[in-house]
Amino acid sequence: MQEVLTPRRAPLTVERIVDTSRALLVEGGPEAVVVREVARRLEVTAPALYRHVSGRDDLLTLLIAACSDEATAAAAAGRDSVPAHDPVARLREATWAFRSWALGHPAEFGLVFGTPVAGYAAPEDGPTTAASQRFGAFFGGLFAELLAAGLLRTVDARTLTAGERESLRAFAARVGAPWGPGETYPFVEGYHRMLGSITVEVSGHLRWAFPDAEAFVRRQLDELLDDLLVTRPDRPASAPPS
Repeated sequence: MQEVLTPRRAPLTVERIVDTSRALLVEGGPEAVVVREVARRLEVTAPALYRHVSGRDDLLTLLIAACSDEATAAAAAGRDSVPAHDPVARLREATWAFRSWALGHPAEFGLVFGTPVAGYAAPEDGPTTAASQRFGAFFGGLFAELLAAGLLRTVDARTLTAGERESLRAFAARVGAPWGPGETYPFVEGYHRMLGSITVEVSGHLRWAFPDAEAFVRRQLDELLDDLLVTRPDRPASAPPS
């Protein structure tokens, strides 16, 4: 008699748990990411899943960290498509690659960069914090390249309020950046305006004016870059949108 072989179930791994949680996120938002449904889709019992995660918050923590790192990797691929001797183009392409990732993964972008999930508390100094720091350090490195090349338009710290100077010093010290308030300010401004522009596009709040907002957003990001850069005779203005 021929032996009937039962298909072996794939081993339960953190990667499979994250992939399943991500599928639920895309289908139904953060509220859909629950232990019972993840276990059902993986064809394991909830107690078996609890050997790998402690609960819903742990699922979200793993998922947020994974999606944040994926966004960083996408931006890094954009940066690396440009020679190291052109820091302006490296920042531009990294930003555009991040924007492309966000548009391609709106649910994941919203989870990482959007409104905090109700009832979820990220572990202090846990995986989400580390992933966020990697994302910030990546873009901080690009600003450091501009600063080293003499291309970053710094701010006269005397024009900032005492509270702003104190906050910027504390932030730079926390992330280990050897910058004063006048050097840190353009990084915060650039991050704020970049993320705001991309968030508005991903959320669909430009459709009232532009069914296809690519050219408009490219112009906005190029204008932001021009605002952040020192005007130099040997540096042409940003290229117009293609």
